[in-house]
Amino acid sequence: MCIEKLRLPAVLLCAAQLIAGIPPSVRAETSPPPVGDSMLIPHVDELEYDPALTLGEVVQTTVTHFPRTHLARAFDEEARAWDRRANGWLAGPTLFGVTYSGDQVGDDSGQWSLDTDLTFMIWKWGQRAAAEEVAGEAARYARLYQKALYLQVAGSVREALWDLELKRVAYETADQVLAVSEKLTEAVRKRVDAGDLPRTDLLLAKTDFLQHRSQAMSAEAEWMHARRRYLNLTRIDRAPADFEEALSARQSISVEHPLLTAASARIEEEKARLRFTRFESDTGNQQIYFSVGSRHQHTTRGGPSLNGIAANLTVPFGGGAYQAPNVAAVRTALAEAETRRGELYRKLERDLHETEHILQVDRVQLEQAETRRQLAQANLDLSRKAFEAGEMNLIDLLKVQVFAQEALRDAQRWRVQVQRDIARYNQAVGELP
Repeated sequence: MCIEKLRLPAVLLCAAQLIAGIPPSVRAETSPPPVGDSMLIPHVDELEYDPALTLGEVVQTTVTHFPRTHLARAFDEEARAWDRRANGWLAGPTLFGVTYSGDQVGDDSGQWSLDTDLTFMIWKWGQRAAAEEVAGEAARYARLYQKALYLQVAGSVREALWDLELKRVAYETADQVLAVSEKLTEAVRKRVDAGDLPRTDLLLAKTDFLQHRSQAMSAEAEWMHARRRYLNLTRIDRAPADFEEALSARQSISVEHPLLTAASARIEEEKARLRFTRFESDTGNQQIYFSVGSRHQHTTRGGPSLNGIAANLTVPFGGGAYQAPNVAAVRTALAEAETRRGELYRKLERDLHETEHILQVDRVQLEQAETRRQLAQANLDLSRKAFEAGEMNLIDLLKVQVFAQEALRDAQRWRVQVQRDIARYNQAVGELP
């Protein structure tokens, strides 16, 4: 143990080892520290880090429970409904009518008639093909919407995981610093009791310990909050132990971007709806009807029965004015879809530029943070030797230690931040996990 001899230099050496000994990878080789009794606050949101779990599996599970999945299913059901209509032999439901008339309330001469008719709604020329086109485009949009939804959920999961990782690293660093401060305080207490140091140094060490304990508690709470956000999003109590991604080779926004393909499919569906809507009207009867029927009639009581059949064809014309409101409404929906796609493309371009630039900047920040950490470690080593030789007091040593701890936090944070930037870049170019 670092405090077996109860000497301050040994404790400082232990502190130096903790500050300088963080591996260069974003996550430690072992699993995250256990939670429960070791936590400063008893509130714990349980989360297991599973080495066998992948980012893609988490996204797929999250999509299953995601609220917008109901909307995706509704689009699919709508497409199937259009398909059923387009595959029908008739353009609408068949109508059956019966008409009876008699003279009982009149002269009661025994006259009566019974008329029956069966009416069929006939497809207009090109109307059925238009319905089939709507069904096909609606089915295509439903499929592409599922893919776009998967990418959107992947973005949320990526953000949740890297936020969780940032908070975890912050907590681990704060916990390590707290452990160093606790060992330092105990060592100072021993030295004060032995008469080697003034009691004011013990007060300084206690103040430093309480400050780091408060920081560790805040970091722990933020980590628990990040856990809860992840659990709330994914609805699973496991997280992948490794979810780093390779930087995508894509350098621009492609037309095959899942969000753009879904937006384009929506435009094509609205165009198909527009062509179909031209066959319908907002008011009046604009469908072709063909009717066949029969008539049974008695002119006098006991007289002969007159029987016959009838056929009728009804063809509308001049309905452009009645179709105009429906056509205009679909034109508006089409314009809105085109507007959304244009705005989406511009947003994706902005996101790509920003993520690419931020990644470049953060990589430089990481290099500087690593250099700063190494310099801080060297400074801490020299300060330890100076304190041991009586050339530096405890206050100055604590200042150097604070500087080294800040350098450690920055290096750890920038390591995670660069990996998070890579995930954001992949999200911007439409890379599916």
